[in-house]
Amino acid sequence: MDGLTLLLDARRAGLQVTVRDDQLVLQGPRRLESLAKTLIAKKPLVLAALAEEHEVEWRVAAMRPQVTATGAIPLLLARPGEPWSPGLCCSCGDPLSTTDRYRCRPCVVAATLVLEAIR
Repeated sequence: MDGLTLLLDARRAGLQVTVRDDQLVLQGPRRLESLAKTLIAKKPLVLAALAEEHEVEWRVAAMRPQVTATGAIPLLLARPGEPWSPGLCCSCGDPLSTTDRYRCRPCVVAATLVLEAIR
């Protein structure tokens, strides 16, 4: 499991996850202790996910208004009108990694969060 998915799952479960002086700060109910231990064991992934979180947040804010109350869901774009070319994210125009096909990872996560919110 990647760090961002782990971080999102932890927050959905009720853990507050922050970083202070390169240390993970976890707060939540005791019943989530095993999840907290998993986060600590994967600290480098979680720290990277916390850094990536800002990239996801602005994309969510850009995509959320594109979903209407009724009708078809459009292709959610972080930067509508951005010209697209191979090797760039079709949503935001940022360069793709070798594992990405059409969207960068932050755009995939942002679109997923927006679509989960409308269920």
